[in-house]
Amino acid sequence: MNNRKEIDERNKVFFEDYLKMSKEEFFDKMRKAGKPKDFGKDKWSDENPTAGRCGSVVGAIRLSGKIPENYTACWQRDSEGTHFYLINEETGEVIDPTCYQMTDDYKYENHKKSFLPQIGKNVLDTMNVLGLKLNENKFSIKQDSRGVMLVSKRSK
Repeated sequence: MNNRKEIDERNKVFFEDYLKMSKEEFFDKMRKAGKPKDFGKDKWSDENPTAGRCGSVVGAIRLSGKIPENYTACWQRDSEGTHFYLINEETGEVIDPTCYQMTDDYKYENHKKSFLPQIGKNVLDTMNVLGLKLNENKFSIKQDSRGVMLVSKRSK
């Protein structure tokens, strides 16, 4: 259900329907975003433009509200660190826009849905390069006294 081929097919539909671009256009935008500031910077290259970008891509998708119905943004720890993706908790199906950074199928399990309130530069840069805007119906942003951008969910 979540082998690379099946995820790639779901990703292609996601890129077209939610981000309004092809997989190739998504890769071009990830190249334009460049090497991430922290995680994966040693693995990132023009040939591997999603390396180290899972948190910023899923964060940007989450904050823009571009998550398909019945899916949720999530993350899990693994031997490499932390990986972020979208999951349908009812079916277990995964959409993973950055699965291409890995050479093998990934074992999606034990995901968490909590996110820190800080919005890092990588997320803001990714939103910008993907042409995404904050979904102001769901989230609000404020800057604290240190200049850190904080996001909070709006009340329903």
